[in-house]
Amino acid sequence: MEIIADDELQKESTNSNKNQEDRDKFNINELLIEKEPILLTNLTPIKKIAILLPMTGKYSKIGKSILDGINIQLDSISEYEKPEISIYDTGDEDVNIKNIYSEITGQNFDFVIGPLKKPLINKIISYDKGTIPILTLNYSNKLNKYSKNVYQFGLLPEDEAICIAEKSIIDGNNNASILYPNNNWGERIAQSFSLRFEELGGKIIDNVVYNEENKSINNSIKNLLNIEDSIKRKNKIQNILNVKLQFKPYIANDLNTIFAVGTSKKMRIIKPQFDFNFAENIPFYSTSHIYNGIINKEKNSDLNDIKFCDIPWLYNKKNIVDKEYFFENNEKKDLLRFIALGMDSIKIIYNIYELELYKDKYLPGDTGYLKLDEFNKIRRNLIIVKFKNGKAIKTRF
Repeated sequence: MEIIADDELQKESTNSNKNQEDRDKFNINELLIEKEPILLTNLTPIKKIAILLPMTGKYSKIGKSILDGINIQLDSISEYEKPEISIYDTGDEDVNIKNIYSEITGQNFDFVIGPLKKPLINKIISYDKGTIPILTLNYSNKLNKYSKNVYQFGLLPEDEAICIAEKSIIDGNNNASILYPNNNWGERIAQSFSLRFEELGGKIIDNVVYNEENKSINNSIKNLLNIEDSIKRKNKIQNILNVKLQFKPYIANDLNTIFAVGTSKKMRIIKPQFDFNFAENIPFYSTSHIYNGIINKEKNSDLNDIKFCDIPWLYNKKNIVDKEYFFENNEKKDLLRFIALGMDSIKIIYNIYELELYKDKYLPGDTGYLKLDEFNKIRRNLIIVKFKNGKAIKTRF
């Protein structure tokens, strides 16, 4: 005789009504309103640009990819109006950014793009005399470092965490557990997700940290899902009745959102483990770090049903020839987001005054829909992407 275990009969399903009640509490109308774009006028007169990027050293591949993007965008400008660019290599560990800045201020540059590394950004902000506007390609980690003449722009992973927290709430999922690696990067992303999720009325049920060097994270996932007690009850009943039971454990706490942080390699292990542990129907969210932009349906099939936020450029039909070239280049194929960063840096400096004037509108960019906040930091709104049949597809749902 085969017995089917109904592990938690006392939990009658009222989730659909509860979710709707919770959605009514949340003020998500602002998230659903389509923002008005800024008209791309390119009115800012720019004749000379100084570019501060690492062309040598540890970050040279990133620096050269950003420069690729800058050149792609400059190629869209007519030869008559195309600005002159001068490149300053900041890749040397002993680079004297003060000397570079002094040299730039004496050469009639209209704009500076860079630097990339945070310590150099902190220094150049302290040197700034308001003579040349600067667009940095990362964000200062000094909260008190602020200059009206310096604009900060970069690929903050926090932007993605905020975006996907909003998407989960829009989807009606308000009880989340978070799984993230035991490092500063993972902690930053998890904290940003938590802050925005709770700000919108969501509840963080649990935070579980995993060790990236540990090949088996099944125990961490079981702890997050809190199914051990359910499994123990099943085993006890099996021993008493001496029969094998068909079984699906009860996942406690009305969990309806899983947010997991990790690389594509790690997530191909993590997502199947959640499915194996009976969580295949719980909405699953992550960040763009799980996808390098290259279509590989077989390799990415383990990522099916994961939603994440990403830059528009990887999913549209712009610069098709350029993208195909970079996809086939082993040194560039994993750096396409930095190429888009370079492209947007040109868009931003040509439209910086519109961004300052229309704070309630966005600039349609390749890295996202861009807005300037009160601290002169460019913030990105991103698109929603979902893996389906091993392919990452832009989606509204």
